[in-house]
Amino acid sequence: MFLRARAHRLLLAAALLTVLLTTAVLATLTAYSGAIGDAALRHSLDDPRNAADTALVVKADVPEDRRTAADTAVRKVARQTFDGLPVRVRTSLRSGPYALPRSLQPESARSGDPDLTHFAALDRSRLRLVEGRLPRPARGL
Repeated sequence: MFLRARAHRLLLAAALLTVLLTTAVLATLTAYSGAIGDAALRHSLDDPRNAADTALVVKADVPEDRRTAADTAVRKVARQTFDGLPVRVRTSLRSGPYALPRSLQPESARSGDPDLTHFAALDRSRLRLVEGRLPRPARGL
C-alpha cells in the first residue's frame, strides 16, 4: 500500500491540499456569517426606528422603597440578556387599577365587574406617535 502511495505522491498531495483548502474556506465562511449576523443585529438595535420592535418588557409591582434595587436588577439582567449589544432602559411609573365611575357607563353595562383603568406619568419627549393624535383637553370643560 505504501508503494502505491509513494507512486502517487502528487495525487495524494493534491487531495490533501483540497481537503485543507475546503476546511479553511468553510471555517472562514462560518466565522464571517457569525460576524455579519452580529453586526446586522447591532445595526438594527441601534436604529431608533427598529429599537421599539426589539424590547424586553419587565412589569412589576414594586414598593417605593425597593424601586432603586429593582431598577438596578433590571438593568443588570437586560445587559446580560442582550450580551454586549446596546441597551437602553426606561422606567415608566403607573398607578394601581382604578374603577371607572358607574355613572359613565350605560345602564345595561352597570352589572358585573367594573371597568378598570391605570394612570401613567409619561414624558412626551420620549413618545413617538405612530398614528392619530395625542390627547388634548376637552372643549367646554
